[in-house]
Amino acid sequence: MSSGALSPKDATEEVFKTGLHHLHEPTHLTFIKNVYGGLLFGYCGLFSLIVSKGSPGLESSAPGIVRLLQGMTFPAGLILVYFVGAELFTGYPMWCTMIALSRQGKPNQYVRSLIFSWLGNLVGTLVVAGLFTYFTESMSSEPYRSGLVSQITEDIVEAQWHVIFLKAIACGHLVALAMFVGTQNQDGISKALGLYIPFVVSTTARYPHTVEYMYLGLAGMMHGAPLDVGGFLWKCMLPITLGNSVGGGLFVGAYKWWVYLYCENGQEKVDDMLRLDGEME
Repeated sequence: MSSGALSPKDATEEVFKTGLHHLHEPTHLTFIKNVYGGLLFGYCGLFSLIVSKGSPGLESSAPGIVRLLQGMTFPAGLILVYFVGAELFTGYPMWCTMIALSRQGKPNQYVRSLIFSWLGNLVGTLVVAGLFTYFTESMSSEPYRSGLVSQITEDIVEAQWHVIFLKAIACGHLVALAMFVGTQNQDGISKALGLYIPFVVSTTARYPHTVEYMYLGLAGMMHGAPLDVGGFLWKCMLPITLGNSVGGGLFVGAYKWWVYLYCENGQEKVDDMLRLDGEME
């Protein structure tokens, strides 16, 4: 293992400590950091739409190129969020799962963290979708508007609920893995690549990310997509939020905890982490 990266075991311990920190973080700080994360993700969502929807001829002649363009541009948001210390909802299921498996924290702490991180991201993406996309007319001209509406129609309106949910599980897995690898790497370039590569896979495959589709769904509704508020919550946000939570919590949070904190290190290492939790009380 290079000196520039932590071992999987050490990285798991760092992620565990991060989870403890977020569990005890003041509510207003959780909310504000997630608002900021939503803002950054929204800006990069706009960037990805402009790049990927600006050549409508490619949609029919080379659709894979269009997906790759969107896949390569949207993940810039995750790098920005990580580097400036903002937050996204999709990290919380991983953290909360690891802490819950250690039987720490109170139920209200988990509920508070999950709810206020989600609401913060929603507020941030709403600001970008409304003030900086709709009112600036950044997506009002063709082919951008029709490209956005077409994507929301295809990915959400015409898709079945269980399909959206299953795709969201894969996204939750890949994005939580990206955050884990970002923690594992110590220098800036390696962190950026670790955050970037798994999310490129996810966005190119159009596996839906909660905060990504907060922005896309809100912007799509404002530009005429056949989706109302009820449909946005039921058909878009609910399956994606649940799927991301299962993917990140089970395939990264539970897996890393079981392999590196429970089985490999034994209960002694877990107990050391729990003493840290007691010091935070």
